[in-house]
Amino acid sequence: MGTVAITDHVFPSIENQRQVIESAGFEFREIQPICKTEDDVIQRCTGVDVLLVQWAPVTRRVLEALPEVKCVVRYGIGVDNIDVAAARELGRTVANVANYCFEEVSNHAVAMIISLGRRIPHDHYQIAHGGWGVKALLPIPAFSDLTLGLIGFGSIARRVAAKAKVFDFHLIASDPFVPESAFQENGVQRVDLDTLLKTADLITLHCPLLPDTRHLIRHDSIEKMRPRTILINTSRGPLIKEEDLIEALKSGKLAGAGLDVFEVEPLPAQSPLRALPNVLLTSHAASVSERARQKLQILAADAARDFLQGKRPAGTLT
Repeated sequence: MGTVAITDHVFPSIENQRQVIESAGFEFREIQPICKTEDDVIQRCTGVDVLLVQWAPVTRRVLEALPEVKCVVRYGIGVDNIDVAAARELGRTVANVANYCFEEVSNHAVAMIISLGRRIPHDHYQIAHGGWGVKALLPIPAFSDLTLGLIGFGSIARRVAAKAKVFDFHLIASDPFVPESAFQENGVQRVDLDTLLKTADLITLHCPLLPDTRHLIRHDSIEKMRPRTILINTSRGPLIKEEDLIEALKSGKLAGAGLDVFEVEPLPAQSPLRALPNVLLTSHAASVSERARQKLQILAADAARDFLQGKRPAGTLT
């Protein structure tokens, strides 16, 4: 009998996953207390064939210490906490759940774009601190006079583009890995990254965290941006060098930022971002809805079951 174990999660219930695994004749196990460190995973996950992982680290050390673990499934799209290269080298399977929250994340990004474009967080802050009036918020351009730039043009970014069209933004995007046909089909102008940084009034990030994209947004890239640009990140926190972002928000170089993800999560209590009047902060919540949560759990369990049945799981990366 194969065994599937959940290392860590924040779901209110895991019964839907239990049903998927146990109805296929496999053992299902929830690790408690949850695994937070490499040592936790190593000590508590012996004798397990497949790990279902949310945030627990699955490093080379973990994989080498647990040779019986043949497959790791990540709850979500990103696999930052899994050493995919080591897994590939060691002959282990890694899978993610890539197709579950396109609508939620794109809705969240558009909500931030509209809120910041209309200066809603700015106005809320001033009213909450005793102020009043639009003078401090000006200029507020019409959306039809603004260019929205998307860095990355995968499935979520394309949904953002489709929804943003309703507000009459001019749309541009940069992604060296997407064919020209995708831009044409979605009615979005393709530009290189440098052009996007220099011409967009609002920039939204939709790219993976890779060595080449870590701190993609930093002092020198911010300096290329138009004065009073607005920046949105619902992708991965380390795409932005936060100390440089904070400096640009304080100086007025950037008019605002909408952030759902951060370099360190939870966002430290002492982070200056918490006190700035021109930011909109959410708790890595862009992917969340009841429908998306249930789909995520079931698709992850399906991948684990499929692996144990000798099938190639959906979302396989190695």
